Amino acid sequence: MNKNTLLLCVAILLAGIAGFAQQEKPKMDMTELAKKTQNPVESMIQVPFAYYGNFNYGPDKQFASTLEMKPVVPVKLSKGLNLILRAIVPVLFLPEPVSKTGVSDIQLQVFFAPSKAKKFIWGLGPMVTFPTGVPYEICSGKWTAGPIGVGLVMLKKWVAGVLINQRWSFAGDGSMPDVNQLYMNAFVNLNFKKGWAVSYAPEIYANWNEDASNIWTFPVGLAGIKAFHIGKQMMSANLGYYYNVVCPEYATNMYVKAGVSLLFPK
Repeated sequence: MNKNTLLLCVAILLAGIAGFAQQEKPKMDMTELAKKTQNPVESMIQVPFAYYGNFNYGPDKQFASTLEMKPVVPVKLSKGLNLILRAIVPVLFLPEPVSKTGVSDIQLQVFFAPSKAKKFIWGLGPMVTFPTGVPYEICSGKWTAGPIGVGLVMLKKWVAGVLINQRWSFAGDGSMPDVNQLYMNAFVNLNFKKGWAVSYAPEIYANWNEDASNIWTFPVGLAGIKAFHIGKQMMSANLGYYYNVVCPEYATNMYVKAGVSLLFPK
């Protein structure tokens, strides 16, 4: 399957899911549901699946794919405090010369967040990654850890904020490169009626171990978001395109991102 066919299949899948959504009255307003999905520390169980289609990857400028499962589980610690657990399980599909498919390093994020915040919402905690890659070629070989935090404002139509983490390697395979990486996910979302939204949410990376010309990855682009339901099952879908205006020499210079989430609001 070539990359154009793969992208077409992803687009048809997302359109089909939205198109077959049942017309019975949902349990909650779809716009409010969409806004909840845009809050990284929302007290709602979520099971998102995110697909990244990366163009011009590596020295041979090939197409590479990543599929991530990102389950989110909130735990009520007290009347005013929640514990939000999020795991990221990436499956990589890498072209030649690697030619490997498998699970890469698994990441666990932990947020402590006030449960009664309405307009300004925040969460802080630790994060850790485990060298769980199978096969080994797509694993960093390193245990990493560091702080993670998020802050956002939630208004009538707008949701805007930033999630930041910095991680360092502290153990693992001594023959593999050390990890010293900053990640920022800034987001500005404009919400419309019936669960539709437009999102600018670049995922920015800084690899501090690289030389100056290869430190930063900075994309620009837009995505569409739709919250809907199939029967009683609440869901959301998104589809976007981003171009890396700054990136390392052999990194992908543009990518599409598509996702579907199962939502379990209270």
